[in-house]
Amino acid sequence: MLGTECHYFICDVGNREEVYQQAKAVREKVGDITILVNNAAVVHGKSLMDSDDDALLKSQHINTLGQFWTTKAFLPRMLELQNGHIVCLNSVLALSAIPGAIDYCISKASSFAFMESLTLGLLDCPGVNATTVLPFHTSTEMFQGMRIRFPNLFPPLKPETVARRTVEAVQLNQAFLLLPWTMHVLVILKSILPQSALEEIHKFSGSYTCMNTFKGRT
Repeated sequence: MLGTECHYFICDVGNREEVYQQAKAVREKVGDITILVNNAAVVHGKSLMDSDDDALLKSQHINTLGQFWTTKAFLPRMLELQNGHIVCLNSVLALSAIPGAIDYCISKASSFAFMESLTLGLLDCPGVNATTVLPFHTSTEMFQGMRIRFPNLFPPLKPETVARRTVEAVQLNQAFLLLPWTMHVLVILKSILPQSALEEIHKFSGSYTCMNTFKGRT
């Protein structure tokens, strides 16, 4: 909003000590934080055998462990105030992996398990909620190597759409949000179909191929 005071702090969320230090700086300069959005992510975009070990570790540190550190830094005060919301911008790949992005799929599956456990743990904590957003292919530079089998039927999501739906989900205290709604069908089919059918689902979902590591938002 125009006229709203804003602050920014640079932090490597994969570095535990840096997160805790910056969290302290935020509280001292801005005050209590009641909404935490875990949105930082990287994708290496290669198969397991082609992946660089350091790149694999980096994706796990940022995409998964980073949420542990940021949540541990800000959640205690939210619980004291009985006012807070933890938001995770995850990916539908947490529920249905694709080839060519093994580091990203693993990290997002771990992130989803973290948020699912956290959400259940917050059920008895009045005033503090959690929302996990699992979008399909979003049209950002991060996923310019994504190839969809039926792009006209399932076009990439616009970042503005994901942002708007995320805000709406937070306002409604919605625990989990799949985007678009058709991704529910993909998840259901995966749970009931045999391996041969799953292979067709993977073909439908697409694949990820790229030459470089992209940094960005999920």
